[in-house]
Amino acid sequence: MSQVRAKEPSQTTPRVARDFYADLVRTSQGSRVGVLAERERWLRGVSIEGREEQLFEFEMLLRGVERYFNLHNVVVDSQERPLVTRDFHEELEDVRDAIHRAIRIGRRLLDPDSDSKRVFRKYVETQLADDRVRRAFIEEELDQETPQESLFVLREAFESLRNLIDHLLKLPVCGLALFTDVGNLALREIVLNRYFRPFRPLEFRIEYDRLRSVRVLELLASQPQDIRAPFTVAFLGLFRLLRYLSYVGREGDDSTPRRARVVLALVRSEAVSLMGFLRNELATQVGPKRLKAASLRAARDIAKETNRIAREVLVDLEAHPDAPMKAAIAFTALFRAQVVALVEALEPGAATGEEAFQQLVAQESMAWRLRKDLWVFGQLCRGTELALRSEDVAAAEAALSAFKSFLSYFQDVSYQLLRYSDYEAFDRFAALLVELPWPPEGPSIRQRLAEDLRQFTPTLEHTFTSVSRRVALQGRSFDRKEAEALRDRFLAPASR
Repeated sequence: MSQVRAKEPSQTTPRVARDFYADLVRTSQGSRVGVLAERERWLRGVSIEGREEQLFEFEMLLRGVERYFNLHNVVVDSQERPLVTRDFHEELEDVRDAIHRAIRIGRRLLDPDSDSKRVFRKYVETQLADDRVRRAFIEEELDQETPQESLFVLREAFESLRNLIDHLLKLPVCGLALFTDVGNLALREIVLNRYFRPFRPLEFRIEYDRLRSVRVLELLASQPQDIRAPFTVAFLGLFRLLRYLSYVGREGDDSTPRRARVVLALVRSEAVSLMGFLRNELATQVGPKRLKAASLRAARDIAKETNRIAREVLVDLEAHPDAPMKAAIAFTALFRAQVVALVEALEPGAATGEEAFQQLVAQESMAWRLRKDLWVFGQLCRGTELALRSEDVAAAEAALSAFKSFLSYFQDVSYQLLRYSDYEAFDRFAALLVELPWPPEGPSIRQRLAEDLRQFTPTLEHTFTSVSRRVALQGRSFDRKEAEALRDRFLAPASR
């Protein structure tokens, strides 16, 4: 594995961990930043295993249902039979399966005790004879003042919608008008939800939109801002599409769930949005001609292959039960190829060979980089603490400056490789450095910072141990010599 070169300590005030990606995410979210921050705090308190994955699937299904009722995203052969005479039984069954799965995830995400209380309260509401009191209960519930209330309201609406669809499926024919009306009901519940309104195309969430590739992160960190920002959006969009496709099913499964067709409609929809971004924004924002050409080529390839998959694979899903899996495989190959192509555009020769994509996202590479950087983080943390407790003010300031430079280096790659559950502690620690006056004058401020460093060191040690236990690193010993060389690059001359 190639050596990773550390950036030299910056002469300017270093960035605080997560600031670039946090700014990009906030920009994509528009005016909903406050609501989403509150939801993020709620998610950190959810105690189920894999909470981020559960939330991602839940919102993916919401977005998929919303998009599935737009017939531009559903492959329908209008030449074979006019839409107004077509039976939409199959499509309603797809939606029913997606809603059923969303309800199950919603139950898991809700705190059991809180959920039971809300169900009981709903029962009491139905038994009230005084409509004034009953109306007050309803209005309070629909205010959705907390993420829990918002999730309960959505789950309850989906349960009613599922029951409605079950009865509609008993009809001999489900026409276009009926299908559209069900779509309007579903869309209204989804869009009006306060905390779980699905993300828009190219809108990102810090909970699960992260680039899990050391090479991609390194390349992006080395780019100027006018290139880094739009290329980051392109990579985030491609990796999200690949994540969607992982929910379609697994090759070799006996059957593919019906909701897979809802997911594929979402993939087609967001592929079109990404194609437009590549052509109309990325290609116009970047300066170098080779990057413009790569962006336009990626947009063209996505458009061409998406149309081919729809025309040749998805056009007759009822006749070919394995069509969703074949489409997912084809889409996966398409988007992986575009990731490799964009990496090659940023640095020719950076991603070559038949296994180029697998090399970019190798779990071993990510765990190896994170483990090394966490060890260096801990070493610098302890060294800076000792410098701050000494009487040498100049040495203390030099050590702290070097430490903050390392944070900038850590933020660009390894911070993005942390698990979501680790973010809170790292963010809280980084915020302490931002709040301090610079340079930190006075013994009391230096002692306070030294204590903060001391208290954060066990977190680094615990995270280092957890990463070292990952399966990807089994049998691979820690290269202390290489880690020490990286540490020494950031040590201030006065502290050596």
